[in-house]
Amino acid sequence: MLKVMTKFKVNDFTKWQASFKDGEGMRMDAGSKGVQVFQSVEDPNTVTIIMDWDDKEKAMAFSRSPELREAQQKSGVISIPEIFVLQAM
Repeated sequence: MLKVMTKFKVNDFTKWQASFKDGEGMRMDAGSKGVQVFQSVEDPNTVTIIMDWDDKEKAMAFSRSPELREAQQKSGVISIPEIFVLQAM
């Protein structure tokens, strides 16, 4: 199983979190197998999410999708997300 870690800044964590929860169906339909959300201790508007995927191509297609970009914009993401694809060793 692959992990895709994405880090970004938001305008308001609470607003972003509500929108993120609403997007669960979109993530699952794209092939995500689960997600963890982390909030920075130093800056509560810095978010890191780690999503589980079986398929790297599906994960990357989702990360580039116009639907995701639109959802990010509406939820208050204000930085370009940093994306890392990880595999357990």
